[in-house]
Amino acid sequence: MCVPGMRVVGVVLAVTCLGSNQALTLTPPCLLKFDNGSSINLMMVAAAPMDAPRFIDVTAENKLDHSKYSYNPCYSYVYPPDGEAMACSKDVAVCQASKYGYSNVGTQSSATFHYHNETGRWMIIYKNYNGNRLTNVFLQCSNNTVDSLHVWGETEKKSMYNMTLISRCACIDGCGYPILPRGMSLGSFLLLLLLLAIFIYLLVGYVYRRFVIGARGIELFPHLSFWREFPYLVQDGFFFLIKCGQDDLTYERI
Repeated sequence: MCVPGMRVVGVVLAVTCLGSNQALTLTPPCLLKFDNGSSINLMMVAAAPMDAPRFIDVTAENKLDHSKYSYNPCYSYVYPPDGEAMACSKDVAVCQASKYGYSNVGTQSSATFHYHNETGRWMIIYKNYNGNRLTNVFLQCSNNTVDSLHVWGETEKKSMYNMTLISRCACIDGCGYPILPRGMSLGSFLLLLLLLAIFIYLLVGYVYRRFVIGARGIELFPHLSFWREFPYLVQDGFFFLIKCGQDDLTYERI
């Protein structure tokens, strides 16, 4: 079964149509691009690299499966954070917590996109290091702003696990790239922009005054007279704010 009207193009591989037995691997392992410019991009769902997973200890809906599952698309993580279980510390997408300990049941590097004919949905398939465990993450398009993960758990076919990611980012063109660099707070991003603006200001000012005006020495500093007066201007403004709520009795005394 082909996806109508779409030819999928990957970073490494291009195929004319994608059936349930065909796979497409991309970098990062949570981004699927189509040749018409559309994409499925889960980067805004993922937690920052090496942080706790986006979905933590989700209980399986299968009552016969008493395990809990953690999942993070795109980026690996260490879980639990104290490093108690080294099995979930490298190249981790899906981590299973059971009475036997922690197991990496899906690596980021093994991620492949599939089009599932029966459900008409895209899915990501992960394998463990040995390739003897398989985790299917079905992508369900949703208009909700809150992402959720429903975990069925281990299927009747042993060593196969099913879960569904419900997110607007699971929709085609539902999400783009994160505005902020991954792992950076808004405050840090604004500070970075401020430092960049200061650097550009000093560089452009220096070049202009050096090669256009012909200034030398300290005169190369742009707007030197203003910056010399700047501390006094700040001081005047500070005293003005302090005194603005106080009554001026000078006129009354006169």
